[in-house]
Amino acid sequence: MPDWIEAARTACLMHGMADKLGVTPTAALADGRLNQAGLDDMVARCRSCAKSDDCILWMVDHATGATAAPDYCLNREELQALRG
Repeated sequence: MPDWIEAARTACLMHGMADKLGVTPTAALADGRLNQAGLDDMVARCRSCAKSDDCILWMVDHATGATAAPDYCLNREELQALRG
């Protein structure tokens, strides 16, 4: 799979997880709670995760939202902090 496709897939997973938690990374960028380097780090952590299939299944199981990311999520703490 080309690198740019994998990068886009990962960004979609990270944004999908954020959405399930009620977090909007672009809003966090706009209001200063997150900077571009922090967002890039979150996407990079997501990309290094070996549990993308589990992530997809978790998001399907939590279609109406969740209060916390799963324990295996490499961005769990960051997403929780952005929830406020």
